Amino acid sequence: MVRDELLRFIQYNDVYENICSGLLDSLHFNENTVAAFTRCGTKTGTAFLSQNFTRIFGYPRKQFVKGDLSFLIKHMHPDDLPAFTYFAETSTRKAVTWEKAKADAVHECCSRLKHANGKWMWIIQKVIVLSVTPDQHIDHALLLFDDCTASKQAELSQHASWVEKSRKHSKLLDVLAPVSIAQAKREKQLLALEDYASLTQREKEIMQLVSQGYSSKEIAVQLFISKHTVESHRKHILQKLSAKNTPQMVHQSLLLAVKERF
Repeated sequence: MVRDELLRFIQYNDVYENICSGLLDSLHFNENTVAAFTRCGTKTGTAFLSQNFTRIFGYPRKQFVKGDLSFLIKHMHPDDLPAFTYFAETSTRKAVTWEKAKADAVHECCSRLKHANGKWMWIIQKVIVLSVTPDQHIDHALLLFDDCTASKQAELSQHASWVEKSRKHSKLLDVLAPVSIAQAKREKQLLALEDYASLTQREKEIMQLVSQGYSSKEIAVQLFISKHTVESHRKHILQKLSAKNTPQMVHQSLLLAVKERF
């Protein structure tokens, strides 16, 4: 478990043992909590990253260790980057340590990070200040990442449903409608493009042949693979594109292929 990993690391590192006294007892961890000890003051770098990082985010651990904050920025949703930048900047202004301030030394934000499979994940990120520079900027920090995708999507869906029902009773909601509808449409298009991008080259090849009217048997002959393999690919394509049937799958993939070109 992550807590045990952190405890072992702290016990064998005097610097962290001194600045983390009693910290872990005040925090909640689950099996999907990703943790990292990092520096971002006089020096930068990741000293510790929990073993479950690859299982949760899909990337090799060395990519985060090597990139640290740059890794987060690179894989963050463009719409969330300004808010995250502001969060990071304000967190380090007149920073105080957990040892002195307890809850006031814990900073939290929620943003989207791209999983290695191309899907966006909603992540709650906590920055716990462990030490500060002479100028009172964050130096050592414990980072905690928790996947909150399911709860966030449910929250957004509930909000959208409420807005739709309430719009006719509120001039404000009516005025905001074009903006919210455009944003929802953009999000849907982005998700659809990501679904198409997640197809393997072989799946895209099969998808193209299906759209041209070839049967699974005919595709198998053309690609020198078994009919069973073709059917398996088609099943995976349906799942990745969230399509109910082959016609819907073909229609969706053709539209996305055109968008991908341009």
